[in-house]
Amino acid sequence: MQIGSTFSSHRRADVTRWLAFHLALGLSGTRLAALTFVLVLFFARLGHRDLYSSHEARAAQNAQRMLDTSDWGLPVLFDGRADMQKPPAYYWMVAALGWLNGGSVTEWVARFPAALAGLFCVLLVYGFLRADGRPTAAMIAALVLATANHFTGITRTARLDVPLALAVTMSLLAFYRGCVTATPFRWHLLSAVSAGFAVLLKGPVALALIGPAAVAWLLVERRYSQARLPWMSALLGPCVVVGVALPWFLWANAATDGEFLRIFFWHHNVARFTGSSPLLASHPWWYYAPRFAFDVLPWTPVLLSLVVWSVRSGHWRRDPAFRFGSITTVVMVAVLSAAKFKRADYLLPAFPFVAIALGCAAEAWLNSRTLPRSVRVARFAFGAFLGGAVVGWVIMTCVIEPAEQAKEEKRRFAEVIRAHAPTPTVILQFRMESHLLSYHLGMPVHTFVEWGELNELLAAPGPHFVVMPPEYVFATGEIVTRRKLVEIVRLEAYTAGKPLRPLVFLRTAD
Repeated sequence: MQIGSTFSSHRRADVTRWLAFHLALGLSGTRLAALTFVLVLFFARLGHRDLYSSHEARAAQNAQRMLDTSDWGLPVLFDGRADMQKPPAYYWMVAALGWLNGGSVTEWVARFPAALAGLFCVLLVYGFLRADGRPTAAMIAALVLATANHFTGITRTARLDVPLALAVTMSLLAFYRGCVTATPFRWHLLSAVSAGFAVLLKGPVALALIGPAAVAWLLVERRYSQARLPWMSALLGPCVVVGVALPWFLWANAATDGEFLRIFFWHHNVARFTGSSPLLASHPWWYYAPRFAFDVLPWTPVLLSLVVWSVRSGHWRRDPAFRFGSITTVVMVAVLSAAKFKRADYLLPAFPFVAIALGCAAEAWLNSRTLPRSVRVARFAFGAFLGGAVVGWVIMTCVIEPAEQAKEEKRRFAEVIRAHAPTPTVILQFRMESHLLSYHLGMPVHTFVEWGELNELLAAPGPHFVVMPPEYVFATGEIVTRRKLVEIVRLEAYTAGKPLRPLVFLRTAD
């Protein structure tokens, strides 16, 4: 019995040394290749298509107007309306890059800060685990994060969600380091500054993601380690967050005579959480479970298998980084599930922690194998999943995105409008709102909904140009009595696909 046990232990030691040698050799040889792979995923063809969503066009408008007016305080759209849906941090980044681009915000410029934030997220996850002497977990976690389909897609989109994920990840990872090292203050200072920047990106929801996750992890971790939050950090951390974020919010509220507090805090935060606004859809509490499973593909089956293995083997008790990633993910999903209004993009701050948990569990599973063949099979499967992610990326960028873009195309329509009404002629946008069309038209544009205002504007001397949905064209001829409008062109004549929201361009007849 003792001889068999000794043989088994020697065999396990030999396999462990074999595994460590080959993995170290492979990782050192593939580090540059992995970085190149991530760069291609995030940056290749980044500006190959027009701006797509309302979020992208709003970001481009806000940043371009900052450059054109030199007013970087409050985000303002091309039609002169203050954009109070989000704080300005993402627009500042786009505007800064546009300044470096000669004062022009292009599709590539609008998306680059998000892509760069995605790259930094991957590097941050890798560095966090690599600093603990875990190169295998670091490489797996980094590649899993980079190829999770929704993370990859939104990283290539001019939205603030991935920069928010970076700020939240930096804040929580620095908080973790501060609680487990002998020099906590500098880590907790970094955590607080990152949290303040996250608030400037998204508002108080950033703290709702960071605070509960940090507290929940500390409460659980007290059972397994000596992780502690010094009282000095607990006192000064919130003060730093307030010092970074609060001045701009106070200024914005004063500059808008209190409208910012009503629109941003009440409508876009309280009403979204409670579902009290009739303008916002409500979703069931379980919405994020299937959504999350789909968005993490192709890694969902691997994640579920490794979570089950970690629980059954007791690995979660031995690995603090795995516990941290798992607890943070669960708490974030729970907090977001409590809100009535839900979007898939809101889950993105949880993705780096899913990757950390998966990387840790995968490394532990590999180290527990006694047969080299099972390790080779696992590495082959990992490569196959990466290959599947690449195939999905190609299909998305070369097939799906162009097909969806065709339904939202506005550039050629805007060029035709400006050919009839060159700048600085005002384009009237009646009972419609298309941030993408406004971006391509450029200033000045005027957006409004009242029939009386249309009548008054058209009564002024000179030619006038109006864009409206086709269902209002007949009613305009009946209601507007002072001037008549004649149709020039329709949007569908200048799109490769059937537009989701048809539009008509008209001008005064005389």
